[in-house]
Amino acid sequence: MKRLTFKTIFGIAAAIMALTSCAKDETLRYYNVTMGNVVEGRFISDQGNIFNVTEQLCPEKIDTMNRVLVNCDILRQTAGTTNEYDVRLTQAFNVLAKETVAASSNPSDETLGNDPIHLEDLWISGGYINMSIIIPVKTTGGRKHLINLVFSDDDIKDNTYRFTIRHNAYGEVLGLNNGDKMLVRQFVSFPIAKLINKDSANIDLRWKGYKTIPGGLSSESEDYVFNRGYLKSDFEQVPARVTGKNIPGSMSI
Repeated sequence: MKRLTFKTIFGIAAAIMALTSCAKDETLRYYNVTMGNVVEGRFISDQGNIFNVTEQLCPEKIDTMNRVLVNCDILRQTAGTTNEYDVRLTQAFNVLAKETVAASSNPSDETLGNDPIHLEDLWISGGYINMSIIIPVKTTGGRKHLINLVFSDDDIKDNTYRFTIRHNAYGEVLGLNNGDKMLVRQFVSFPIAKLINKDSANIDLRWKGYKTIPGGLSSESEDYVFNRGYLKSDFEQVPARVTGKNIPGSMSI
């Protein structure tokens, strides 16, 4: 029979105390992570819910952002409505929202770049392709990186829409002198609903990415392809493992 250690007993006691305290708590949901847009100072999730921030535990102000990923506790439903809630904001991360780049505009390869990224997560919601990406940046500060999603009408074949992620790191890539770099996480959203004017389609997404190694990323890269179905009415929640991450963050390189 496995013995219970002091640490295990303490953990069980803490869990019982938490359950007891939660029984008196009328909070509807804890740790709700979602992405959406700020309209007239209010957060509207990609699912169509309206969140009114009535309590705040983080310094970030969402009314200064346009698109944002939030972590919040849903306190109560607003009286007389079905999709409006008062929430306690615990985390808020600014999301870079960019229009896709049309290949017909003839952007130069020099401008778009062809540097690798690490695509950590990808999901579709609110008519956007949303990404959590990791890129190396100089610790002493350098040029702002460019991230773009390139699309061409010529790439539509058999109801499949092909997109390519392009990254210009301006020389801040993994390789020599990694000690002067850290890996930074950035959320990016690209609207695609106007490009895909059908109820359903297929998405083909391509990018150059860093190879992963135990404990970090390799300076070597390879080409990646991601295929999936797309429904205009579909909604994907933010991946649960985003919760609680320190952004920007660093890992070994």
